[in-house]
Amino acid sequence: DEDISFENIFIPKGMSVFIFLYGIHMDPKYYPDPEKFNPSRFENDTMPNSFVPFASGPRNCIGQRLAMLEVKYLVAQVLRNYKIVEVVGHIPQRTAALVLRFKNGIMIKLER
Repeated sequence: DEDISFENIFIPKGMSVFIFLYGIHMDPKYYPDPEKFNPSRFENDTMPNSFVPFASGPRNCIGQRLAMLEVKYLVAQVLRNYKIVEVVGHIPQRTAALVLRFKNGIMIKLER
């Protein structure tokens, strides 16, 4: 509803702003060696709001808690019942989009 000035940035009233979360999540300034698979990098919130898969603030995703519970349950069931095996030679190709996507998918094998 009003113009905003922050440091040397000016955003006029009515302008839409898009925050490129993928760029933040892959920025070595916040996450050293961003190409390396390391889920524990998100455990310590040393840079508040640098990892925002569900957004932040008053307009964040209302389904965040349910989604996180469902993910934990699913991962626990898979890990209890299967062994995850790498598909040799498959290299996922990322594509920039509103959410992280892979042009050729993520290939894994599940063995009992």
